[in-house]
Amino acid sequence: MPGKIKQSFDLLIPILLVVLTIYPLNLYIESQTGMIIPEAIMTAFKPLVSAADSLPAILLAVLLTHVLWFAGIHGAAIVGGMLQAFWLTNLSANQTALAAGAQIPHVFVEGFWSFFIVLGGSGATLGLVFLFMRSRAAHLKTIGKISVVPSLFNINEPVIFGTPLIMNPTFFIPFITAPLVNATIAYFCVKTGIVGAVISVVPWTAPAPVGAAWAAGWAISSSILVVVLMLVATAIYYPFFKVYEKQLLAQEAQGEEN
Repeated sequence: MPGKIKQSFDLLIPILLVVLTIYPLNLYIESQTGMIIPEAIMTAFKPLVSAADSLPAILLAVLLTHVLWFAGIHGAAIVGGMLQAFWLTNLSANQTALAAGAQIPHVFVEGFWSFFIVLGGSGATLGLVFLFMRSRAAHLKTIGKISVVPSLFNINEPVIFGTPLIMNPTFFIPFITAPLVNATIAYFCVKTGIVGAVISVVPWTAPAPVGAAWAAGWAISSSILVVVLMLVATAIYYPFFKVYEKQLLAQEAQGEEN
């Protein structure tokens, strides 16, 4: 049998399986519920999607991401991969509401995560990088200079691994706390209408003030919130930064004596 003909017959098998199983099931579900299979699935998962838009769910996702990161596992890749379905569903609902002139219903979409919670990358480290750039410790100052440009585009592997932040007990509390505080403040700002909800897909590598405004339909209030959140995260990191800086300065002084 010629190859092309064989391929045609190979394709007939899955097509027949679909016609003989899924299609009758779809007809039955439609007759009972008035919905086709995709609509029924979305309706079944609607409570789960709604729960994923709550503050406790957001904080749990943030906590899990950063605990994994601190243990040396790329938490953003793991948790973010699981959240994509919820983010896209929420974004679609936001865009539908926008087109209808209704109130935007959802807070938790990818732009909210990228530009409000993890400013400069996981751990909300953008402010910490600026602290490093002014550090008296040579190591931290070098890391700050190397990390500042990538951090502006939400890429912070240089500071995470160069400092290091992961498995560093000095930075455990701020690395976890800063994004949790950012998430809480940003959630209430969006919920109360102080800033607009995310309504469009924006590359996560966009600088946070630009990306936040872009994602919310070029709302300047979102950019202002980004600056406030960065200052809050910087304040959270500051005392721990000073402790670590003191440790490194002592090590550098001991090295010079030796």
